Amino acid sequence: MSLPLPMPPRRPRVAPLCLACLLGLGVAHAADPRADDHQYLIQPGDTLIGIGKRLLEAPRDWRAVRRHNRIAEPRRLSPGATLRIPLPLLRREAVGARVAAVTGDVTADDRKIAAGADVGGGTRIATGTGSFATIELVDGSRLVLQPDSRIKLDELSRHRYAETTETRLRLERGRLESVVVKTPRARPHFSVIMPTATVGVRGTRFRVAAEAPGSASRAEVTDGTVAVGDGGKGTAVPAGYGVLAEADGKVSPPIALLPAPELAGLPAVQDRTIARFVFPPVAGARQYRLQIGADADMRTVLAEARSAKPEAKFADLPDGQYTLRVRGIDDHGLEGRDADAPFSVKARPEPPFALTPVGGAKLRGESVELAWSSNPDASHYQVQLADAAGFDRPFMEIERVDGTAVAPARKLPPGDYRWRARSIRADGDRGPWGDTQRFVLKPPPADPEPPKVGEDQIAFAWAGEPGQTFLFQLARDAGFTDLVAEQRLSQPATTVARPDGGGYFMRVRATDDDGFVGPFTRPQRIEIPPRPWPWWPLLLLLPALI
Repeated sequence: MSLPLPMPPRRPRVAPLCLACLLGLGVAHAADPRADDHQYLIQPGDTLIGIGKRLLEAPRDWRAVRRHNRIAEPRRLSPGATLRIPLPLLRREAVGARVAAVTGDVTADDRKIAAGADVGGGTRIATGTGSFATIELVDGSRLVLQPDSRIKLDELSRHRYAETTETRLRLERGRLESVVVKTPRARPHFSVIMPTATVGVRGTRFRVAAEAPGSASRAEVTDGTVAVGDGGKGTAVPAGYGVLAEADGKVSPPIALLPAPELAGLPAVQDRTIARFVFPPVAGARQYRLQIGADADMRTVLAEARSAKPEAKFADLPDGQYTLRVRGIDDHGLEGRDADAPFSVKARPEPPFALTPVGGAKLRGESVELAWSSNPDASHYQVQLADAAGFDRPFMEIERVDGTAVAPARKLPPGDYRWRARSIRADGDRGPWGDTQRFVLKPPPADPEPPKVGEDQIAFAWAGEPGQTFLFQLARDAGFTDLVAEQRLSQPATTVARPDGGGYFMRVRATDDDGFVGPFTRPQRIEIPPRPWPWWPLLLLLPALI
């Protein structure tokens, strides 16, 4: 059995981590420690001392290679034979990483960076509020640094002859999500040092968080297994579990993560500039984290929200294709399994604001004018008017309206109606329909019956509905500025004192029992005949004429 091999002295290492990883991951994977060996084909003239000078980080470690291979004579090697060299002994070379995506304010060593920037070992990368950074490593592994977070790339290296990598990160604050490429090696080649624990990984999807100084760090595993260090011991954390690493170094037993939320009922298209998502609650969740990604793999995260309810809103997403990711957060602060749902935004050109009729307005008449606000992004508008059959069979549809108002070309029967409009760009790009507006159309008020003119009074009557009140006006002019009578009535009838003979105008306006004030009836002109001359004065003159 081979002896333990020390790491090269010129390379910093975390010894408890290696032990923890071997203990924690060896049980789950039963990996052969010799899988970490680089197999070197011995060439003519090779000696262990010479190989140490050429291949090893510390040339004196040729002795460890000798013990590892149980070689009796280091100067006599058999050409063509295989020499097994533990990877930690091989000479390393620094490699870089690439910042694949940036959202918001991201800095590298306090200097702002953009997507496409190269970074190397020792670099500190930080994100501002609402900002994300995606970093791709040379082996294809991916890191997504969350908002208000900072990491240091402690080590990014590659074993020169074996083409395998060593990655060590230090999460100084915030949250980090990782997708690490799997490897058959027996020990982790990827580790994250948190303030209260170290996570060792051979290939998995996991999240770590250290959001508040002095508080517990968290690790959550969604695929594979990680080992979390605890005073030289290792806690194996399988997929679907998470742990808390307290400030004193103690690591909790693995805790089952909350299940993924159910997102099947979410709309596939968001047609407003504020995208709203509502989903069923997850049992045991006290909060939820929602993220918007520009791609299905969430390589570019654009925004996130944290909500106490199973819902969230995101404003001003450009039209396009997105992925929504949602997970619950339990009482320990551990974030559960992810649920992803693709969706698209088609919210532009934005629909115009409806002006009239709106809000279930009641109208009396045989037609109606539909009006809306002007949208500067629209060259024209499309309008639909529907009755009880709905918009699948619209009562009226006008494909192009160049202005901001339109009236149906034919009379409308009384009934309940709804209408909507949408903006259309000059190139024909159609925006979403605006909010549906409802109105009720009632028959126009019936003309009053002809008045009955008596010697001293005139009687008026007209049709009414139960509960209505009325405003009656009688005037000498069609503009109703010279009023003869004005009465507020609870019955559809009234009498007024007979005025002098001549032409007069009358009209009535009804108010329904729900407060709706209807229009005046059409003004009607009536003629009041002059009163006849009295005949009795002639009797007084009759004696004088005899």
